[in-house]
Amino acid sequence: MSTSVMMGPMRIRGRLTLATALVPVLAGASLSGCALLDGSSRLEEALEYLPADATAVAFLDRAALADPAYRAEPDTATSVLTDAGLTDADIEWAASASGDEPDPPARVWKISDDVDVEVVAAALEEAGYERSGPRERPTFTAGEVSLALDRDEEVIVSGPDVDALLDVVADDADSLADAGRFDDLLDHADDQDALEYAALTLDAPCGAAGLGVFVPADEPAWALRQFSDEKGAEEDAEALADLLETWPDLYDHHADVHVSADGTAVRAEAVFAERALMVQAFIRRDGPFGCASGT
Repeated sequence: MSTSVMMGPMRIRGRLTLATALVPVLAGASLSGCALLDGSSRLEEALEYLPADATAVAFLDRAALADPAYRAEPDTATSVLTDAGLTDADIEWAASASGDEPDPPARVWKISDDVDVEVVAAALEEAGYERSGPRERPTFTAGEVSLALDRDEEVIVSGPDVDALLDVVADDADSLADAGRFDDLLDHADDQDALEYAALTLDAPCGAAGLGVFVPADEPAWALRQFSDEKGAEEDAEALADLLETWPDLYDHHADVHVSADGTAVRAEAVFAERALMVQAFIRRDGPFGCASGT
């Protein structure tokens, strides 16, 4: 079944940045994963660098790093890139993951091939970071901020345990891709190579097994609500369509959202121009990410 409803209009409170676009979506969330990932897309590549025990993840592709739809106020992660002498043009993609514990998220930035890693290391030292560890995988500390470089993989990692992250990057510890926690959600992801933003979580309302938001470049942005069986998905699609029709008038404009059931999943699709609205809705567990049953 499918239906189209007007989701009426969300106030977009602030913006999401290269740094913080990857954080709010992770707060208090948990995830499902993918054992069949082969690293063929950038999103799949990112999952191979994130820790296996993560329960939420967000991904931002190079093409979208400067998109104001994903921006917010600068935070520590942004300053790290500045300290490293890097700009959006030097990054292939950015990803972050968090778990059940209230620790800072693990972050990974894939550096472009034409960036000299030694220049990045020198820039961090000049910015006041204390360097330690081997040349191939140096770590840097400044106050409470810790990060590390992996020369072979051309990545910067940051988080509460950078040594553990380096082990994941070097394939000495299991990654999210190894753990196979994203199968059910990513099975429904159309053309992952086209995605400029994605966020997934298992912290889902009212019986859903997982939530995701996917934004392909210049294509409709869509929400995914995953259920354990087709009956649950069909019932949720009907309830969600009703919910969006009667959504409180808290917003500045209306977005036409098309709701449909697809096997064990419910998909709520909006035009690309509404991508900021969809991302903000995901962060707030609002609109197409809210509790359709009303419980």
